[in-house]
Amino acid sequence: MKQNFTVRQGALDGVGAFLSVAQHRNFRKAAAELGVTPSAISQAVRALEARVGAALFIRTTRSVGLTEAGERFLSRAKPAFEELVAASEGARYLGQRPTGLLRLSVPRAVVPLILEPMIASFYQAYPEIEVEIAASAELVDLAAEGFDAGIRLGQFIAPDMVAVRLTPPFSFVVVGSPDYLRGRKRWERIDDLRDHACLRMRRSNGSIAAWPLYRRQQGCRGNRLWAADRERLPHTPRSGDPGSGTCTGARPARESPNC
Repeated sequence: MKQNFTVRQGALDGVGAFLSVAQHRNFRKAAAELGVTPSAISQAVRALEARVGAALFIRTTRSVGLTEAGERFLSRAKPAFEELVAASEGARYLGQRPTGLLRLSVPRAVVPLILEPMIASFYQAYPEIEVEIAASAELVDLAAEGFDAGIRLGQFIAPDMVAVRLTPPFSFVVVGSPDYLRGRKRWERIDDLRDHACLRMRRSNGSIAAWPLYRRQQGCRGNRLWAADRERLPHTPRSGDPGSGTCTGARPARESPNC
């Protein structure tokens, strides 16, 4: 059964002053330690005693001692107060220096291009951060899957996501190997590519991506097709490969990865 409880406003007021006086058995020394006046310490202790409903100190002109109620209050308040101070310091440390687990969702292709060159320097700058990288061609929902951030091409960023540019804009081009082009008519217009073997990417949902060309987003499909994940497309067309021809996509419209 859930219990009802309330935390009274100012419940901790004066506890720090009480603990300092109890340690030094002297109001002036407690005031010096806390950087306040002796009268401020006296007022804080009196207010605390009023809330507790019992005298916590025995005061004379020459000494300060704890009452029985003061001894009991000290035995329980001191460790609790120290835990609160430690919790506050721990939270402040986390706020000043990043630490913990950072989960990233990225396309496989950006790992060697963007992440690998900066991983060593990142760990030197933030040694207390543990990085978990999930490399996949699938465009996952970052928030729903529990990721802290992701790397995407600009066209795949949701409108409500906060994005930071990671690279200057770049362009993709249509290329072909010399062996493939030997004896074939070279393309001069977009429609000419329909007569060539074009390597295209298979998306994570199974669909085959067209080559969007120029800013009009006009699609191009070759008459022969080799579909692959983007990460498995050959970096350099080679003689004898089934796709060693017009290959590796085309997007002269400029874009760049974002995080």
